[in-house]
Amino acid sequence: MEFNELKSTWNALKTPEVSTTEIQSMLSENRHPVLKDIRKQLTIEIIGWGIFLACYYSMFDGDKKPVWINVLLCLSILIPIIHNLMGYRFAKYLVQGTSIQESLKNYLSKVKVYAIVSVVSRQIYLLGLLFFFTYSINFNAGKYTLLGVIGLVFLIQFVIICRIWVKRLKSLGDSLKSFS
Repeated sequence: MEFNELKSTWNALKTPEVSTTEIQSMLSENRHPVLKDIRKQLTIEIIGWGIFLACYYSMFDGDKKPVWINVLLCLSILIPIIHNLMGYRFAKYLVQGTSIQESLKNYLSKVKVYAIVSVVSRQIYLLGLLFFFTYSINFNAGKYTLLGVIGLVFLIQFVIICRIWVKRLKSLGDSLKSFS
């Protein structure tokens, strides 16, 4: 389909009449489908991490490790929960500006901060778990090799996550430039 045909088809479409109250109800937090999915994921993750924290002390020998290791584990598990809450709040208040261009600028600056927090929080979380599970292990050559493989997986994951965020930020930047 050529551009002029597409444009005439677009202009021929009639916009449905929707009242302001209907739009407000569609945008309310409880009915928004994306926010509902984020809340569902957040609830499942909080329940899962809560079960893990309730069981780790006896199942993974948390009682035999120093208190500071247990605190470190709990803090490293709280980080993804806080990150997800931050993401929910971020998705809840997308439009913050008087124009689309200003709103995109604000969104892009917030996404940059969120991207950094996302990458760093994931690494802190993984390192906290790794530190907890490797504390007081007597390492030999095989275990050092396994630890090296785990470190390599962490590094690969770090690179992949960084690339994903760079691609997202570039896409948002390109969208912003198209308005100029």
